[in-house]
Amino acid sequence: MKIPLMVIADYATIDPITGKLHILGVFRAIYASTFPCQHKRLCLALTIEGEIADGKDPHELVVSLTDEDGTHVFSMQGSFEMPQGVGGIRPQCNLLVEFNDLRFERPGEYCFYVTVNGDELEENTAIQVVRREVGGV
Repeated sequence: MKIPLMVIADYATIDPITGKLHILGVFRAIYASTFPCQHKRLCLALTIEGEIADGKDPHELVVSLTDEDGTHVFSMQGSFEMPQGVGGIRPQCNLLVEFNDLRFERPGEYCFYVTVNGDELEENTAIQVVRREVGGV
């Protein structure tokens, strides 16, 4: 499996009828004047692409966040089913992971990693948490 799309956004949703992924407010940095800080809401939107032979069996998903030193911040887990591939086209599954009041202990780069069925996928995405002085631009 691989991830052709993974972004951090203010909001995302998946249309229940068409399966289309709608993403609003993609960003790569969070600014805070004091630490630790909390970010009210962010959504990790991703598309996982499977193999033609992948069945409808549930797949275990783990999303992990690490800081720039590689220290584990937290993990979330769940499951998903990959749809069947049609006409030789590799199947894709759109997924959303929403985070509320996500706490960052200090400025730096934080990275989201995805594991499916115990295998870490190569793709990841990072977010910068930046100290912004009060009154700064």
